Amino acid sequence: LETEPTIIYGLDGIGSGVIGSFLTRGPYPLERNIDGVKYPRPHHATGDSTAEVMEACRRGAIKGIGGSTVIYGGAGNKILAAALGEVNVSIQHKVGGAWDLCAPQAILKAMGGEMTDLFGEEIEIYRDDAPANCNERGYLATPSGVDAAYHKRLAGWMLAQPEVQKYKKEINKK
Repeated sequence: LETEPTIIYGLDGIGSGVIGSFLTRGPYPLERNIDGVKYPRPHHATGDSTAEVMEACRRGAIKGIGGSTVIYGGAGNKILAAALGEVNVSIQHKVGGAWDLCAPQAILKAMGGEMTDLFGEEIEIYRDDAPANCNERGYLATPSGVDAAYHKRLAGWMLAQPEVQKYKKEINKK
C-alpha cells in the first residue's frame, strides 16, 4: 500500500472515529470533482437504478430540498457518504440483506445520523421475525447536523410520490 489504510468505526451510543490516513473516496472529494453548478447542492446519493420507484424518490428529494442527485455505488458507500456529510440524504429502494446495512448504519448512528426504511419506518431486516421481503423496503439515510424533523420530512416527500405509494403497496402484498 502507498498509504496507511483507513478504518472508520462507530458504535451507537459510544462514539465514532477514523484511524489512519485521510479518507479519499471514489471520484470524490466532491469539492474537486463536482462543481456545485452542474450538480447543485444539496446532494442526494442514489445508485444508478432506473426503477420507477427510484426515479420518483429522486424527484421527491429534489422537489423537497432542491439540489441534485449524485451516483454512488453500493449501499454501504451511500450510507457512509451520509455519515461523512458528503450528501444530505442517501436513498435506495432495495438491499441485498442485513450485511449491506449493519456496519454503515452503526457508523452513521454513532456519528449522529439517522436511518429508516424508504418509508420512514424502522428497518426490520435485523429482527428474527423480519418479513421475508423486508430487504425490498430499502433505506433513507441522513447525516448528523440536520434539523430533527428533516429525515421525517424527506420520508414524507418520498411517500407523496404516487410511484412510491404503488411500490409500498406491492411489497406489502408479498
